[in-house]
Amino acid sequence: VKTVPMALRPHLTPFRCPSADFAHLSRRVMAGEMGPDANRLADAPRPLADSQVVDLEADVAGRASRIADGEAALARKEIAIAILNGGMAMRFGGGAKGVVPLLEDSSETFLSTKLRQVVGRGTAVGAPIPTVIMHSFATEAPSHAHLESLDWCGLPHDHRREVIQSIMPRVHPDGRALHDDPACVDMPDTSVYAAPGHGDFLATMRASKTVDWLRAHGVKHVLMSNVDNLGASLEPEVIGAHVQAAAAGSGVTVEGVQRRAGEKGGCIAMLGETPAIVEGFRLPRSVDMDTYPLFNTNTLWFTLDTLATPVPLDWFAVHRTVSHPSGEAMPIVQFEQLVGQVTEFVPSQMLRVARARRFLPIKTRDDLARMADDIRAIVTAAAPRST
Repeated sequence: VKTVPMALRPHLTPFRCPSADFAHLSRRVMAGEMGPDANRLADAPRPLADSQVVDLEADVAGRASRIADGEAALARKEIAIAILNGGMAMRFGGGAKGVVPLLEDSSETFLSTKLRQVVGRGTAVGAPIPTVIMHSFATEAPSHAHLESLDWCGLPHDHRREVIQSIMPRVHPDGRALHDDPACVDMPDTSVYAAPGHGDFLATMRASKTVDWLRAHGVKHVLMSNVDNLGASLEPEVIGAHVQAAAAGSGVTVEGVQRRAGEKGGCIAMLGETPAIVEGFRLPRSVDMDTYPLFNTNTLWFTLDTLATPVPLDWFAVHRTVSHPSGEAMPIVQFEQLVGQVTEFVPSQMLRVARARRFLPIKTRDDLARMADDIRAIVTAAAPRST
């Protein structure tokens, strides 16, 4: 195959698609250059030294100054929040995760709870907080309707912004696009296409002019977190830690937690002389993850100048299966970028935060039941106070 056709289904053409990247990546798959092991680093990164991590729980002496600096940044209206509500909405059995009720006896959802946290913090400081929610083609319609039904939990209209990440066709293991295969014509959009990973957040913030919108609001710093991490709130001490790091030259602050024994997933380690986030699938197969005690939470703080500046993120080939109408599992390849790779290019401060407060990810419906007590406490704390 010498060429790679590029055509989205007609109803998907409004979504942004990095077509030049897709053509290049498809050809690399055709050439056999993007097998699963192509993602892996040749050498294992070194663990961080303790001196390279600010431990917010252990550094009691610096707590007061961090809180003061965080509260001051909030009062100056320099802080915004971005919620990643994209992806393919598959882990909860289809449908957008952000609109799923968190408790059997409550209508509160991931999105409503995150928004109530933001609105509550804004009320406390007397200044609404600009809020960006990034959807994907798979989550945009139900999530937008849900946000409208909530009236964004009372957030002022001029402080609300929805953006949609780009869309990427999936390909067969030989590089042929599913959308060009007659055998796939009856497959749903969410099987034929994918959202290209959370790394697309960076390009989406620029392409949608959201960086300019935030700058017009006076914003200097942005918290980015997954919609399913109910712990990633606008806590003054953590804001202050980021503001202090930015004043010292960091463009990104990374929240990490102490890894539990046997816990899989991304780590924070030294790539050469650079402390950076490294996803687990990039590590050599022989690596013992317990070697890296700081676990990546995918909660990052950015200076606005960092968000305004492109960085050359790599594309990774993720090998998965989707259901074919015949009922068979069909192997596919989708292309993704990783937001944490920004730390390879931008000076970054690594924080160790309290897992119980800052990292409460809910990835499956089983997690909703298992974590019901924690969820109820967060929902209750976020609920508006009667006057």
